[in-house]
Amino acid sequence: MKDIVENAVWTKTQELILDKYGKKIEFKSLNLSLGNSPFYLSGDDLVIPLNSKTVNLGEVVVNRGSLLSADQKNEVLDLVKFLIEPHVYNKHLKLKEEIESYKRQATVLADDNVYSLFSEEDDLIVKLISSVIHLKSASPLSRKKVALKIHEMAEQDLFISFSEIESQLASAHDLAEFSKTTIYVDDLQTLSPEKLKLLGELASSRMPGVLFIIGSNMEESAITNLSTNHIFKNDLIGILFDIDRVPLSQQTNEDVLELLFFNVDQTTRS
Repeated sequence: MKDIVENAVWTKTQELILDKYGKKIEFKSLNLSLGNSPFYLSGDDLVIPLNSKTVNLGEVVVNRGSLLSADQKNEVLDLVKFLIEPHVYNKHLKLKEEIESYKRQATVLADDNVYSLFSEEDDLIVKLISSVIHLKSASPLSRKKVALKIHEMAEQDLFISFSEIESQLASAHDLAEFSKTTIYVDDLQTLSPEKLKLLGELASSRMPGVLFIIGSNMEESAITNLSTNHIFKNDLIGILFDIDRVPLSQQTNEDVLELLFFNVDQTTRS
């Protein structure tokens, strides 16, 4: 929980809600909600459950949020769902990966040496929170504009369409030739089952220096039913920017994109 509330994403969202609505928020790791309501009232508090797919991620409590108007409640809900929920889900995925990594290493190491979960390279500043980013919008132009902005902020060298290089990629090993490269998929729904399977394998390999930005206008239910691996589907659901929910003037705003996809705490370290 400390990692969540001391992160810049939480801090900046908290400041936004306090400045605009005069309400403080707090995080609870337990999800006590019943049913599918986007929020519920507990005394004077407004409580927003955090969920991704079937995973319960806890709750955000808006102190005395029940006193907000209906429109204000929905605006606060959007802020929490748009900024905090992806941040908490990403923390959940990272913790799962660390635990699985530890288990794999523990089965290999038979001596009593202390195993360090992180390599020396992990101490370096890592800008992006994920090597897979999903951009959802009904507009291909909006998806492309945001993708190019993220590519620029990540300081990648090459931006290239998946369709241009897919014939060169038979396995994840082939990605080694594309260091500091952003691989862009304009519309996930146009891929054949074979290409979708290949893309899922490549994107799930976590090849250093390779960023996958995936465009689509797919709902979570459709993503769940895709014929690809669960790691890739979890990324598409959890590392998501629903572009059409943001005003046009803010869609490529660096502050917004930094909160969503960049490890702000690390990039601002001295």
